Amino acid sequence: MYRPFNSPLTPLLFLLTPLFCSCGDDKDDAPYPSIVTEMVDCPTDAAGQLTKIVLDDNTQLSLTNPLSDLKPSVTYRALAGYTLTDGKATLYQLKAAALLHDSTAVAQTDPLKVVSVWRTKRYFNFHLQPKTQGGQQTWGFITDSIVGKRAYLRLHHRQGDDPTAYTTDVYASLYLQDIAADSITIRINTFSGLREWNL
Repeated sequence: MYRPFNSPLTPLLFLLTPLFCSCGDDKDDAPYPSIVTEMVDCPTDAAGQLTKIVLDDNTQLSLTNPLSDLKPSVTYRALAGYTLTDGKATLYQLKAAALLHDSTAVAQTDPLKVVSVWRTKRYFNFHLQPKTQGGQQTWGFITDSIVGKRAYLRLHHRQGDDPTAYTTDVYASLYLQDIAADSITIRINTFSGLREWNL
């Protein structure tokens, strides 16, 4: 069962533990570890432990620092920062990502800033910057049409009662198997007008 860190009805908040750990015998000139940052799936086991992450090419990496006290037997989506040593990952950062679901029935396209959109083997991924004052916003996708083998989608974004006060970072993913098409055009309403990506 997939469970996004935030559903369309819940706030976008789930952060890991310490971003970095410091050791008492570190020297000022010691190099920082090489951190890989990418979107990943985070499946938990029956005991609610996160012992591995799954990359978008289906590579599974065991964790040297597993997490516990999560919901059992679900898969979270997140932006992970980790180091890789001998085929095992050490997490330094884990930031919530929205898993987008079909929101055509409640379609809304409040504007935001798009930092980047990219496609991997199993997902469309988004780095977005809406305006917020810490309130709740909702996310999804809107299916406008499917023509031949191409789906025409829009990003569903509902600002709600959250004032447009300051910029925040939001990461989101669209699972490609949820779309009955070989290629996708997605349109997003930005502060500068409508933008379109063909992926």
